[in-house]
Amino acid sequence: MGALRDHLQAHLGTQAKLDRIGLEAHGRVVEFGYFENQPCDGATTLVTVGLSELPNHPLHEELVMSAWSGEFTVGLRQVVELIVRQLAEGRKPLLYRDVIGPAGLLTEGTTMEALYVCQPTYFDDGFAALDADDGCRIRLRWLIPIYASEVKIIAQRGSEYFETLLEDVDPDLLSLGRRPIG
Repeated sequence: MGALRDHLQAHLGTQAKLDRIGLEAHGRVVEFGYFENQPCDGATTLVTVGLSELPNHPLHEELVMSAWSGEFTVGLRQVVELIVRQLAEGRKPLLYRDVIGPAGLLTEGTTMEALYVCQPTYFDDGFAALDADDGCRIRLRWLIPIYASEVKIIAQRGSEYFETLLEDVDPDLLSLGRRPIG
């Protein structure tokens, strides 16, 4: 985890808070590092540390979730924890452009119901991947909250179309109260 910790510090600075979840079946712990003012002033970013190192599991990925600090709720953290647990129990690794959900409201205060997995474009160049101490390539998967209507757009028109909409509309992807696109 040394290379990952160094990578996160180089790109995000010093973490403000840390908590852990135990994965009893694996005898491992996955940490949640919280970084303030990342990817910009007024935002909070959570990054998992340890998911990529689960034994006998081909994940080689860590998860990133960002929101405006005032909107980053315990509910969002719980959503990330649920995904970590599903991945640890054998869910296939996440790929860029995957959709998780919809499965009901993500958290209090938003009507978003799903997550879109994409490149962490709000972050510095080079943040999206790194070579771990053991030589494996670790990819950082950015989980963006989206609406059920946006899931429908992806299902009907494809993720490339959705990403074009994101570029054209340029919504605030850190806001849980942003308007749906499309």
